[in-house]
Amino acid sequence: MEIICYSCGRGEHPENSLEGIMHCQQVNPDWRIEMDLRITKDQQIVLFHDATTNRTTGTNGRVQELNLQALQQLNIGHHFKQGEAFPYRENPIPPPILEEVCQLFPQAKLLLDVHTNNPKAVDLIITIIEQHDMKGQIVVASQYDSIIAAFKVKRPTWEYAAATKEVKGMVYSSFLFLDRFFPIEADILILPVFFGNMRVLTKRVLSHVVRRNKKLWVWLREGKTVETINTAKELNSYKRMGVHGIFTEFPAELKAEIDQLDNP
Repeated sequence: MEIICYSCGRGEHPENSLEGIMHCQQVNPDWRIEMDLRITKDQQIVLFHDATTNRTTGTNGRVQELNLQALQQLNIGHHFKQGEAFPYRENPIPPPILEEVCQLFPQAKLLLDVHTNNPKAVDLIITIIEQHDMKGQIVVASQYDSIIAAFKVKRPTWEYAAATKEVKGMVYSSFLFLDRFFPIEADILILPVFFGNMRVLTKRVLSHVVRRNKKLWVWLREGKTVETINTAKELNSYKRMGVHGIFTEFPAELKAEIDQLDNP
């Protein structure tokens, strides 16, 4: 069972932050860290989920329209809350770039979720990963089929998660009992257990993935917000089902529960 720290463990530290990455590594260096990548106006690969800056920084702007210098004047911890406090308002933190992550955490296992359809990002990411000799530690994901296709042309031996078209084709075909006509080309299928109130993870989907000798990673629910899997009980239930990996946004809490079960 692979455990993936969603958005750098965003429940315990600001999402897509160096602080979050360091925390995840301290909790368990073998757990994978998911981070979101975008490209700035001056073609730097930065960790940022949204196309706009408001939700995390409280300022209006678009990542692709800002140079890195301007973007790093913003505080990605502005809205992060612990209890009743906002600890990063007096101690602001800028969004990091992928280069920094690779320099500071060369042994980390990463899930790189590319949130831009700008094809220039492909070569930039490849260059950074290969300069730091981290190709064996990464999985590349993107909602954009064109981005995954471009990566596969340039680096066919890297490990990839299925993009949107492949995921939809596989899931819809399973509901129609036509999944045998939809081979999975990606190495990993990443799905929510529920999309809204509709159950996406079915026994048929799981068996199809297993038959194709692929991996299946899941989070709990996709809707207005993403819900992840944050208890040892949930983790073990999906492990018994045969799921290969789960996403959590509370890595320290999950680790404490796992340790409690292992050492009652």
